[in-house]
Amino acid sequence: MEYRTLGRSDLRVSVIGLGTLAIGGAYGPVGEGQALATIRRALDLGVNFIDTSDNYGLGRAEEIVGKAIQSRRDQVVLATKGGTPWDERGRITNDCRAGTIIEAVEASLRRLRTDYIDLYQIHLPDPETPFEETALALEQLRKAGKIRYVGLSNFWTEELEAWLSVGEIVSNQMPYNFLHRDIEGKILPLCWERKIGVIAYTPLLMGLFAGKLTPDSQFGQGDHRAAYPQFQGEAFRQSLRLIERLRPLAEEFGLTLAQLVLRWVISRPGVTCAIPGAKHPEQVEDNVRAGEKSFAEEELERIDGILEAASVEVSRGMPMKVVEVCSGPRGKVGLLAMGIKVGVPDWVEAGVVVQMDIVTGQIAETDGG
Repeated sequence: MEYRTLGRSDLRVSVIGLGTLAIGGAYGPVGEGQALATIRRALDLGVNFIDTSDNYGLGRAEEIVGKAIQSRRDQVVLATKGGTPWDERGRITNDCRAGTIIEAVEASLRRLRTDYIDLYQIHLPDPETPFEETALALEQLRKAGKIRYVGLSNFWTEELEAWLSVGEIVSNQMPYNFLHRDIEGKILPLCWERKIGVIAYTPLLMGLFAGKLTPDSQFGQGDHRAAYPQFQGEAFRQSLRLIERLRPLAEEFGLTLAQLVLRWVISRPGVTCAIPGAKHPEQVEDNVRAGEKSFAEEELERIDGILEAASVEVSRGMPMKVVEVCSGPRGKVGLLAMGIKVGVPDWVEAGVVVQMDIVTGQIAETDGG
């Protein structure tokens, strides 16, 4: 396993980490024994970077991670995310007020069975709370020894630049895979310039590029891929055809399809590590081999040539109803029916249905009229 330094920290992280969204139940139920075995197998194989969030399974993923690493805490670079409490209906919200963040860290420490968190990340920008307030609360927690370093997640260029004007970070966790390459435009260059580590999440696009799905695949109750547009219709069929074009190259390289995809991600300039999820120890065993080395430039070019020729339809817009609007410190804010607050264009009013890009979280700038 290859290890890299995360941004301006002293954290050395495995280039293949372990994301725990699946362990929290996002793709269907996972038994605790199976989840514990998966995490412990990852540690056995040299994965030292475990990433979770307080909202995965509404705290369940953190509890399982805490149990799994309790006797091996010194082997783990432990990362979690907060600022996304859930309401009485179980809906995830984004609230980064100082008091909320301080309470969230204390709760995460209890669930994780530890007295410090190596990397604490703001999971989503809160458009109603000044970044200065959140950054100050995190600095207080850092000085108290409860968190070692601060990171962000899902902060795109404008939000990232605004944060950097008031607070320091060592990392930004962003979506990155064959179909979601938005960060190559501005985020990767900005993070490289500012020495900020980039943690790539959904590198396998929720298992799409693990190569196990077929046109007849069904997603059961509790599996949020059932509502994700890339897993529907022609976009899904095109993705599966791309996978078949990639298989011969993976075999030529002596890799599984998942290993090819993960090695491509960690080989991209500016990416520090990737955090694929896993529900079984066998999935971890397959993933870790991708971290043995990076692709050479000519190998990356061959993969990119196949991606460019495939011209896969990227489908990621979803209709969202706006239930309330208000003014925030950085512009107009809309509260979506799902519970999340986002920045919205001036034309948006309560009651309208907008199209949200579920990768960037941004709302379309036109009302379609």
